[in-house]
Amino acid sequence: MKENPPRRTALVGLVITVIGFGMIFAPGFLGIEGMNGGYAISFVSLFVAIIGIVVVVVYAILGNMLDKILRGEGLLAHWTYTPEKWKEYTDKAHIEEKIEKRGLFFVVSAFALFFGILFWIIDPEAGIYVFLAMLGLIALIGSVALLTTWYDHYQNKKYLGEAYIAKDALYLNHRLHSWRLLGAKLESVTLEIKEGLMLLTFRYSAPTMAGSQNYTARVPVPDGQEETAQNITLQLDPGNS
Repeated sequence: MKENPPRRTALVGLVITVIGFGMIFAPGFLGIEGMNGGYAISFVSLFVAIIGIVVVVVYAILGNMLDKILRGEGLLAHWTYTPEKWKEYTDKAHIEEKIEKRGLFFVVSAFALFFGILFWIIDPEAGIYVFLAMLGLIALIGSVALLTTWYDHYQNKKYLGEAYIAKDALYLNHRLHSWRLLGAKLESVTLEIKEGLMLLTFRYSAPTMAGSQNYTARVPVPDGQEETAQNITLQLDPGNS
């Protein structure tokens, strides 16, 4: 049986849930009075437990979805790649991701600095804290962008590529993309050629706490699979319906 990363994440969520529920009652066992921090510990623990439950439910559903994909249920294509083809994709995808995230980082940083400086000018005493908070936000966003870019490239170099394409999801090299859950929506499926490499590009959106978030997944098309890729585009692209 192939590895199922969402199911592993669901297991982590279960552990978090158990620990969270256990910590709710910890102040009573440890003799910590409510007004001396016991209530705060219990409240935070309840919040952690709720997050754990959400993680378990969402990733258990994704795990079941991935199991069906790996069994071939509703599968439109299953592509494997030669080491040379995958290396070409990996190198180009890494450059593309760095460019995209660098652009996003600069845009977010510009807005953060603008509002940070604006608040500092309007209220120098309190505004300095807003400015420092914005600098912290910029550092956090930059760190996350660097980490995710490195991790995606590491995963692509570690494993020889494999793609499973279904009607409601894509499983590309140990990463599951789904546009069926929690209000997610497939925006477009297109064929693109970048630097001589044909890519089947999926763009979808999904709701988050900060609003709708857009995602892009690019699947390299193996030699000889161009017609299959074209058929997938015709079947899945919402613009063709």
